[in-house]
Amino acid sequence: MTRANGSKEDLHSGPPSDVSAVAAKSGGDDPKAAKAEAAASEHSGTKDRRRPGQDLNLIRAGATVIAILGLLALLHFAASVFITLFSSMLLAFALEPLVHLLCVRTPLRRHHASGIVVFLFVAMLYGLFYATYLRAESFLAEIPAITEKIHSAPMVVSLAKKAEELDRLFAEAGRRIAPPAAEPARSKTAPPVMVRDAESFTGTLLQGIGSLGSVLFALGFIPFLVYFILADREPLTRRTRELFPEEHRETVGEILLDIERMMRKFLLGNAVIAFFLSAMTVIVFLLIGLPYSVVLGILSGTLSIVPYLGLPLALLPGIVVGLVSFESGGPFLILIASVTVLHLVAANYLTPKLVGGGVRLNATASTVSLLFFGWLWGGMGLVLGIPILAVLKCIFENVPSTRRIGMFLGE
Repeated sequence: MTRANGSKEDLHSGPPSDVSAVAAKSGGDDPKAAKAEAAASEHSGTKDRRRPGQDLNLIRAGATVIAILGLLALLHFAASVFITLFSSMLLAFALEPLVHLLCVRTPLRRHHASGIVVFLFVAMLYGLFYATYLRAESFLAEIPAITEKIHSAPMVVSLAKKAEELDRLFAEAGRRIAPPAAEPARSKTAPPVMVRDAESFTGTLLQGIGSLGSVLFALGFIPFLVYFILADREPLTRRTRELFPEEHRETVGEILLDIERMMRKFLLGNAVIAFFLSAMTVIVFLLIGLPYSVVLGILSGTLSIVPYLGLPLALLPGIVVGLVSFESGGPFLILIASVTVLHLVAANYLTPKLVGGGVRLNATASTVSLLFFGWLWGGMGLVLGIPILAVLKCIFENVPSTRRIGMFLGE
């Protein structure tokens, strides 16, 4: 009996469990309350163990948001620097095949071939701008007269009268619906009136670049940047790969090659399409007798390659001058139909063949990119928005952690 009692005492004298410990603290009166208190203490311990990881995730998310906002602020305040840099990189991608061809077919070294290609490209641009200016000089001198004719054109006058009538009707309806406002107390000193000048078209187009001096300064830097990028292509590529750990260098090399291949195809294809559309549009404008057909045709054909906004932009120059030039509606309809057909042919046949599937951006992502970069950098944002988004998509697709974002931006 003593042994049995001893064994029972030994069984009860072991280390108490969590529940018994809590029960002992609470006086041992209510076992259910003890169990609940033990579960609550275990749950609070789990929360305490998870809290450092959750805090770390919150810190990382906050740092990411701050970094994105800082990058946007940098893109806004240093717009001229980034526009110059991105434009130089795009031109370097476009001229790289010519430099490679000279290095392969001639005994020239890469530095010499790059200098020759950049010099010939700048000379060609100067010749084109000079010839275009000579053609457009009379047109630019008559812009005030054309503007006055547009204002006095019968169609414009009729539309202006209808717009004024609608504005009057809406204002009258608003006065009837809204309660009469109380007259403000007259003060002895009248409040100051702020007069703000409307932003000009040129200012909107060159938004982010700055004044004319800044534009000339950027244009002076671009040829040198293009030359340095072309001449130091191999060292730049090697140093870029060496910035990353050794296990990621192969992936970085593949990304750089994909970006170069995609940008070259995109730029050269669009250049060929712009040349074809400009030539065909000039011929159409000459046949229908539109004044300044060469200048307006080149402008219309170049604007036609702008993604998703090309058709209305291509129609705008011919329509504006046609309003004051054509007395009947026949040539006007031929102009609209011809520009529309040329744009549709280029968009559905030439672009898939020449540009191909190198970019493969969906319409929503492309439109949002044009909207964002157009707001950020004005006209230059419309030019650089699609290439920048295409480069980001190429990077996202080659990185496993961001591959879903690249797939989201794609077709």
